[in-house]
Amino acid sequence: MKTILFFCISSALLTASSLLTGCSAGGGSGTPQVQTSSEPAAALAVAHWVKGEPVDVSSGVHVVEFWATWCPPCRTSIPHLTEIQEKYEDRGVKIVGISNEDLATVEPFVKKMGDKMAYTVAIDAGGTSKGYMTKYGINGIPHAFVVKDGAVVWHGHPMAELEGAIDDALK
Repeated sequence: MKTILFFCISSALLTASSLLTGCSAGGGSGTPQVQTSSEPAAALAVAHWVKGEPVDVSSGVHVVEFWATWCPPCRTSIPHLTEIQEKYEDRGVKIVGISNEDLATVEPFVKKMGDKMAYTVAIDAGGTSKGYMTKYGINGIPHAFVVKDGAVVWHGHPMAELEGAIDDALK
């Protein structure tokens, strides 16, 4: 009985851990990072807006999230981000999911997701990732940045304290 209980607890902890870790894009730990900041945010350099209208992060509150279709934790966070978009939409918050994959990969994925991915999606033109991920030394995805009036005020895993960070930004 103790062995079975230990196995069940260990399995549950591993599952929870995998939800809060990310896919490494080059040697990063993929561990969730939650940090506050007040650095100027980079403009969004977008090659193609896959879903939704172009977004300007210089005013208002936005979530800029980096993800990929091949990343299981990214796919797990999509419904969570949709719930957050729906919860905060009437307060002007916009979520923008940015991938560095090509349009032929991202567009069919987004179409298949439909309403399960109910926020703006874009393809990075190269500069956005550098202005966020590289600037903050982040190598793993998914990773989200809360931007308030053109400044990054928080960044971390999209399933770790994102709503609290949005609430703080809206004050």
